[in-house]
Amino acid sequence: MSDPIPVESGTEQADPRTRVWNRNFTGLVITQFAGATNDNILKTVLLLQFARGQKWFDTLGDGGTGIISLMLTVPFVLLLGFAGQLADRLPKHRIITATRLVEVPIAGLAMYGFFIDSPWTVLVAYVLLASESAFFSPSKYGSIREITGDARLNEANGIINLSTNIAILFGIGIGGPLLHHSEDAVGVVLVVFALIGLGSSLMIRGLVAQGVGLKRRMNPFASYFDTIRSIRPGLIWAASLAWAWFYAAAIVVIAVVPEYTTPLGLSGSEGSLLLGSIGLGIGIGCLLAGRLSGARIRGGFTVWGGAVFCGVFFLLGATPLTVLNVWVLSVALLLAGTGAGFFLIPLQAIQQMCSSPGERARVLATANALSFLLMSLASAAYWALVAKAGVSPFHVLLLVGVLMLGITLWIRHGTGRQILLATAPSGRGVS
Repeated sequence: MSDPIPVESGTEQADPRTRVWNRNFTGLVITQFAGATNDNILKTVLLLQFARGQKWFDTLGDGGTGIISLMLTVPFVLLLGFAGQLADRLPKHRIITATRLVEVPIAGLAMYGFFIDSPWTVLVAYVLLASESAFFSPSKYGSIREITGDARLNEANGIINLSTNIAILFGIGIGGPLLHHSEDAVGVVLVVFALIGLGSSLMIRGLVAQGVGLKRRMNPFASYFDTIRSIRPGLIWAASLAWAWFYAAAIVVIAVVPEYTTPLGLSGSEGSLLLGSIGLGIGIGCLLAGRLSGARIRGGFTVWGGAVFCGVFFLLGATPLTVLNVWVLSVALLLAGTGAGFFLIPLQAIQQMCSSPGERARVLATANALSFLLMSLASAAYWALVAKAGVSPFHVLLLVGVLMLGITLWIRHGTGRQILLATAPSGRGVS
């Protein structure tokens, strides 16, 4: 970095013999589950409310659902730099608890907005919730290694990612029924989950600030540039690039999957099953990869996982709709999601294990900001191809396959090969 490396006042805190399900980790899992559930309940409800022909459509008009998505991604890009600095300078459990404390009045504001039928009030609450989540993210992922140590890190990552995907599916699954039952009920449930997250965050204790001497940067993008200069062109940079490009491909997949509903005559529940299949697959893949990795960085998993992911979407992009049905698609998406889980776990482990304690949160924040940036660009490219160039959404899946094939070959044969050779700092091995 351009600044001197900050003094590291803490060390990795967990005894390698510690079971993964200690008090701190249990509190972290419950806290992030409650937060992810709230995020996805509110996002789902807003997407439904602002869709064409729905109650709040006239507030934003055509393209309103796209604006909803931007309201989620923009706060992350703008605030992750600050959040990463803060998570390195202060004990991460304090930031986690502070974000959960702030979420309670934000949920209350959303509840009030639903009660008075004010879309703008709810939108303000949504932006605030996204902003609070941006501050939570680096502390959440940055604290895992401090809580579990290296020996249990991959397993813990798998559990966290599985529970996150379950929370996403749960939030999406109950958002619609809650809205159908009562808008007021949506607000009440948001407050309940905010309180659950606050209570569970109090279980996380004893983490120590890792970079107390870090110079504060007021420019929200300065932290990104400093971190990139620090890690580029090494192993962590390669892992961050692969991570970000994967999410660029994934956001396109999420946009295409609902398009199968109309030509295949699927019901809303069957459409949800498709999205749920890929989410469940990612969770299963992360859990399996984490368990199989043990204390090692299994870089080879990225090649196998990437090959499965790109292979599935090559096949789907080339397969006529007439031979597809909901069950074939569900199995294919479950398989793709499982491959994605194997692709992600080694990259996440590299970012956590190979970064110094005093800059780990900034590394994770920068990688996530890069992924959100590429997701935004990929979403714009998808809109241009489908809405302006007239390309079939299903043929876009071929481009997803090409992108993932390129990333996988870059890891296998290009400069990304250092991912395959990555070794845990303790020297416990590679794939």
